[in-house]
Amino acid sequence: MQLCNISLCNKHSYLVDRAFWGKESEKARTQELMLAVLSGFFKFCLDEDYIQRTLTKTRWRPKIPQSLPKFLNEHELAQVRIQAEKMSLQDRSLISFLLSSGCRRSESVGLDLGDLDIEERTARVMGKGKRPREVHFSEETAFLLKDHLTNRTDPHLPLFISKFKKRMGTQGVYLICRKLGLKSGLPQNLSPHMCRHTFATNLIARGSELEFIGGELGHKDLNVTKIYAKIPSEQLMREYNKRME
Repeated sequence: MQLCNISLCNKHSYLVDRAFWGKESEKARTQELMLAVLSGFFKFCLDEDYIQRTLTKTRWRPKIPQSLPKFLNEHELAQVRIQAEKMSLQDRSLISFLLSSGCRRSESVGLDLGDLDIEERTARVMGKGKRPREVHFSEETAFLLKDHLTNRTDPHLPLFISKFKKRMGTQGVYLICRKLGLKSGLPQNLSPHMCRHTFATNLIARGSELEFIGGELGHKDLNVTKIYAKIPSEQLMREYNKRME
């Protein structure tokens, strides 16, 4: 037991030194991961009585800067819309719904026909934590969905179906978005969550209140929504810097 403790202490010293004073290329997130792994390991050792006390401190963990959400700018969004016109009616309806409602992909594939009110352009979705909410979508999306649902009247049928005639899965939504992003020539992958971020940043740019945006996105905590408030100023600064180069 004593030899084990000495060995653990030596390894602890090395790994903590590596986390704090390792390569300069190791970013804060890498340091955070290393310390998280160490904390988990030492918790196990403490539970198994290999050590007498926890050897890491929460205060040692680096402060991780909050990254801004990735979203489509005006030009990229136009490219996506142009390419979407070449897709099947269902896929085009799905993309339009994601961009104009801000729904998560899991919320979108969970929709049945009976959850839609096309005339009012609203949908009842089941969000995280089984919290239902009402979302809104654009007039263009309503037209596409109306055409997509021609001859489908059973309110219990899935809104979006796979090629196997079953409810579309979340992976299917991801692949449709990724394929569209590649055809649109985007510099980054297009994901369903990027559509969600694009929806939110467009609302911010148009002067919508954070409370309204948080409600549409299904955020339980308004602090989560506040990250979008930083994006327009970041955009303006980048455009200003480009013009000054």
